[in-house]
Amino acid sequence: SIVSDAQNASFPKRREPKMSRFLVAVAVMALSMSSVTQEGTPKPTVSSDSLTPDQVAVYRAVLRDYTKGSDGALNLANRTEPVDESRPMFDEACFKEIEVGMPKPLATVSHTIEASLVVNTRIVLIDPDRQQKLIDKNDPQNLIKKAVDEHEKVTDEQVDQSVKHAFEVGMFTLSEIVFDKQHRRAVVAYSFVCGMLCGNGNTLILTKSGRDWKVTKRCGGWVS
Repeated sequence: SIVSDAQNASFPKRREPKMSRFLVAVAVMALSMSSVTQEGTPKPTVSSDSLTPDQVAVYRAVLRDYTKGSDGALNLANRTEPVDESRPMFDEACFKEIEVGMPKPLATVSHTIEASLVVNTRIVLIDPDRQQKLIDKNDPQNLIKKAVDEHEKVTDEQVDQSVKHAFEVGMFTLSEIVFDKQHRRAVVAYSFVCGMLCGNGNTLILTKSGRDWKVTKRCGGWVS
């Protein structure tokens, strides 16, 4: 993959990526071996209902956890993703942990993220469709592909700059939330995507403590 340390550019507490020639070679190999196919998935129905207080509290806890120790900005998609086992951002183990089943692909409802959720933060709400076009345009893979197709030399510095710029336009997306029967535990997933081979994500369990929600377990993440 092009990025082996997730969140680096926007989150300076983590190690900056240093793209060696070896990593460039790995990226080229991954590019040449992978078939770039995108399965068409129907767009979810956006609910007209506002987020409940518990949904807002859960999302705020996830964003606090992700941005902890960072002074960088984060582009947040202004609508959620449905919980769907066919989507790669979910880890089914979390659902078993709180003894609820993962909703089937028929669960195609999403919600709008309101501006009040990110007030007084460095989080910017963005339209995911428009942002995806920027991500595609600034994908670090484009530089690697150019090197492969046109045999141009790619330096470590060029790859570093490309990755950093990709992080600047990268998009953070929250999933819908699944609560347990007691409404004391919740499962939610997120993804940060900055290119075809650039991103990270995780599925989280949160537990309610008083009025607050806290991340208590990560069920497995992915890095690309």
